[in-house]
Amino acid sequence: MVSCKECLMNDSITEFKIVKDGLCNFCIDWKNNKKNIGNFTNDQISSNLLSLKEIILKNPNKSGYDCVVGLSGGTDSSYVVYQLWKLKLNPLIIHMDNGWNSKISNQNINKILEKTKFDYKTLILNWEEFKDLQRAFLYAGVPDIELLTDHAIFSYILNYAIENNIKFIISGVNYATEHSVIPSWGWRKDDFSHIKKIHKKYGKLQIKSFPKMYPFKKFFYEKILKKITYIDLLDYLNYNSHEAKKILKEEFDWNDYGGKHHESFFTKFFQGYILPKKFNIDKRILHYSCLIRNKEISKEDAIEMIKLPFLETQKIDEYKNFFLKKLNLSHDEFDIIMSKNPKKHSDYDVNLYDNFIFKLAKKSVKKFLG
Repeated sequence: MVSCKECLMNDSITEFKIVKDGLCNFCIDWKNNKKNIGNFTNDQISSNLLSLKEIILKNPNKSGYDCVVGLSGGTDSSYVVYQLWKLKLNPLIIHMDNGWNSKISNQNINKILEKTKFDYKTLILNWEEFKDLQRAFLYAGVPDIELLTDHAIFSYILNYAIENNIKFIISGVNYATEHSVIPSWGWRKDDFSHIKKIHKKYGKLQIKSFPKMYPFKKFFYEKILKKITYIDLLDYLNYNSHEAKKILKEEFDWNDYGGKHHESFFTKFFQGYILPKKFNIDKRILHYSCLIRNKEISKEDAIEMIKLPFLETQKIDEYKNFFLKKLNLSHDEFDIIMSKNPKKHSDYDVNLYDNFIFKLAKKSVKKFLG
């Protein structure tokens, strides 16, 4: 196996390649972009945040909220809400309940809301519809079932902002801990046509209430009408997730929930059991590599950490039984799903003509806007 000199990325990943002096393309890309992101003095950070606050406050709306932000109870979104609280902004917090929240994540959300006094809305997905969608994606054999959750919350937040004329959506997406996107492991989150195509083949129920978003709609409101501005607030800081957890613990009695995005039980089981067994994907390689580059852990520590089991060995059967019961899957059905060859998301691509028109329009607008 060929691996990078500095991080854990290796040739088990389709997009991986060694570029220079033993460094992989992901590390080279990091070094090139890190000069402009997360390399600030304390004065620059203060200036960055105050400038963002001024921009946001210059665009009031009838809702009374300065911006919208999603809160999962995880590190990134919790730290974004903390920063907005410190800036004395007035965001509307939106949490999505997809039926898989961990007890710890719910407790974290309640503690943050109780102290900040921010207004909030909870989007509760129709469980029968969402269950049918997740089952369909399992039967489809694709590696990014998580895009269903991402699509739902992003769609809801975007639609809410548009309907209430709120211009700013604040995101917990960040370069520090989420660099190195691997296209072969996922699919774009704004593509409901892709979701619909998989569900049409493997789903059973009619999807009526699930939030919907299409690539051109997001692009149209963001780039053409310029009514929506996404702000990845953590990129204006020297974001360090370990330090963020300490601050959240001190301020809100926030509790850690384990691995990356393990505030959701579904994510924990999917990343810790299904991805490695069916797809030979170990997302810890990606997550730990980002932390190595961000100087949160050493490569030596990451190598030891990745030797550990994905899930607590003694609890695997308990986790599996809960997962199958919640999705109304028998052990035999699950075994069949796990035994079938994996599929690529591109095997369920949407209308190629529509994709071509969207890409052409996007390219034309970018050229026009300079």
